[in-house]
Amino acid sequence: MPLLIPQLDTRTYSQILQEALARIPVHNPEWTNFNDSDPGVTLLQLFSFMTENLGYRTNLIPERNHLKFLQLIGKTLRPPSVAQGVATITNDRGPLQTVTLPANLAALAGKIGFMTQNGLDVLPIEMQVYYRQSLTADQQAAAQATYNQLYATFADDTVSPASLDFYQTVPFAPPASAAAISSISLTDGTTVDGSLWLALLTRSAESAQQNAVMKEIAGKTITLGIMPTITNATRTLPPAGSVTAQTSPTLVYQIATGTLDSNQLPQYQTIEARSDNPAGPLQDLTLVQLTLPQYGSFGTWDNLPPLQDGVGDYPPTVEDTDVLSRLLTWIRIRVQEAPDGLSTAPSVQAAFSWLGINAARITQRTQVFAEPLGTGTGDPDQTYYFVNTPVIPDSVQLAVDGVVWQQIADIMQAPPEVPVRDASLPPGATVPPSKISTPNVYVLDGESGQVSFGFGLKGTRPPAGAAILANYAFGGGSTGNVGIGSIQSSPQLPAGFKISNPLPTWGGDDGESVTDAERNIPQYLQNGGRAVSQSDFINIVWQTPGINLGRVEVLPVSEPGVVTLLVIPIDPQHPEAPQPNRLFLDSICNYLEPRRLLTTEVIVEGPDYVGLWVSIGIEVMPGRDIAPVREAVKQSIRMFLSPLNGGPTGGGWPLSKSVDLMDVWVQAVRVDGVSRVTNVLMWDITPSQQTSIPISGLQLPRLDQISVSVGDPADLTAAGSQGPTPAQKRVAVPVLPISC
Repeated sequence: MPLLIPQLDTRTYSQILQEALARIPVHNPEWTNFNDSDPGVTLLQLFSFMTENLGYRTNLIPERNHLKFLQLIGKTLRPPSVAQGVATITNDRGPLQTVTLPANLAALAGKIGFMTQNGLDVLPIEMQVYYRQSLTADQQAAAQATYNQLYATFADDTVSPASLDFYQTVPFAPPASAAAISSISLTDGTTVDGSLWLALLTRSAESAQQNAVMKEIAGKTITLGIMPTITNATRTLPPAGSVTAQTSPTLVYQIATGTLDSNQLPQYQTIEARSDNPAGPLQDLTLVQLTLPQYGSFGTWDNLPPLQDGVGDYPPTVEDTDVLSRLLTWIRIRVQEAPDGLSTAPSVQAAFSWLGINAARITQRTQVFAEPLGTGTGDPDQTYYFVNTPVIPDSVQLAVDGVVWQQIADIMQAPPEVPVRDASLPPGATVPPSKISTPNVYVLDGESGQVSFGFGLKGTRPPAGAAILANYAFGGGSTGNVGIGSIQSSPQLPAGFKISNPLPTWGGDDGESVTDAERNIPQYLQNGGRAVSQSDFINIVWQTPGINLGRVEVLPVSEPGVVTLLVIPIDPQHPEAPQPNRLFLDSICNYLEPRRLLTTEVIVEGPDYVGLWVSIGIEVMPGRDIAPVREAVKQSIRMFLSPLNGGPTGGGWPLSKSVDLMDVWVQAVRVDGVSRVTNVLMWDITPSQQTSIPISGLQLPRLDQISVSVGDPADLTAAGSQGPTPAQKRVAVPVLPISC
């Protein structure tokens, strides 16, 4: 089959000439004579002919030369990146024993391979997370009246009856889909005690073997995976450093002992925690290793009287009898208090999207050992191919007849197979030593899986009959970004074990093609891969791999040396108010970190949306259907206020531009089929009627409700939400649900 020459520019002479003629009215409207006799048209014909010839010659340049030209200006192709995530391994039906698993276990999401990055103890237990949810003001008042007399014994000089904090025990379940990943905060008043409670449970069939299970897990290490909230996040790159690590305060992990102190209060033992991430669980995905105490040092409080169960420092009340029958002990997680004993500062954010035991980090890669690439022939320029692609270059270990060869970027940099004198040098001149110490080298194209060897003068030729073997890993690309629960099997797990990913994986990208790299040459020559000016930041953020970016803005400088970036993703599920999550911001920060000035502090965050309501009254043209026109008006207003496609130019609602009533009016009257707009009403979130809603800083409008009526506009009312009150030192008291 003949090789097809790639066509970089398929335009003919006529097409180039017509395109040039069409540009004349735009760039030189005074030029009105386009006849062939015009000297200017003759020049255009000449240059069109020359451009066609240059295009023909350019089409003959192979892609290898294009890549070499990119290397000459210092621009390299961005390789495919591998997806990463977290998985949990459960011992559902295996023996009642703790199994220690090594790292580098293979896992599969269909045909997509992943590999675990850490070893861990897989304990034969289950875990459920609970928290004490604060009641609303009305519910709190009703419970106060009902329970005051019952819990009067807890009122003393330091705690008044009004300080009883009533709550409901709520399970914090893992997310079911990527579109609905909830979070729980320990610092915004959502919980009455600022704690998460981890109930360690026996497996369903072993509720009667609690002592045996506790003996088995005593002294073992629980690997607890913690993902901080991935919504409404902000990331900061401080000067001369990487992403900020929130090292203080940290989380405190305490296990229930089942005993009381001298004041008849429940005792907890602090567990030493070792995390695998310096940033900590308040900032990034972190695996925390918790070594359980010895047998007899942990447990729970059984047969508590009704007025003590779930009160104060006791674990929360659980009504599920199945959970109670399998309960082994509780682990309490809360934010460490300040050294002076005061509550944590309000600026500390401790919110989480997921917690799970028996956790392991995973990356999208599959390991291959001793794959035969072929047999050497002794000829120059030998090429071979890996079976699986894309190949991860850093993972390749290639050997020829048992001797490991070195991977280099360009075969022309290799020394000769046999040392020879360079004829271009004068007699007696010494050849400068090569940066590459051995001629046994090869060049790898990870995307295609091609391995190329030297031709003697540059690099050694694999001898005839030599066996060429390679150990390598392959993976990478956007296919590794899989949804929740996609990873379901591992051929290396023992019988009865399961593996699953409780969160979607992230970070996989297909890499940069030669065409994309050539398209980005002007930006690269402008900034040299460094973020200095405003346009540099915008261009570099747009090149971030593995994200679906919809908009990026550089805010005006608030103080010297600080750059604030507003980034908005493309989110089809929330088009009115797309918000970047933590994984999205991490991808931008990781790509921007090596490309920014170390003296610059960079803040990357999403928009602060300002909610508004709009009601429009219209009259429809005679003969037009009312319903389609009404829906077209709604869609027009939604598009006009969109953070990605709105505004006067269609590039997203401009920063610091107020939403004026007349702008909405004009947008509605432009819709096809609308004969007249009778009136437009607009409310803010209080709600109070407004003619203009101010927008400043990171704010953008969010259309929460819209109504379009024939005739007069409808009168919309909406109650504003009241934010939670700061947590206080109070006594937690459970409120039991009413049941028959």
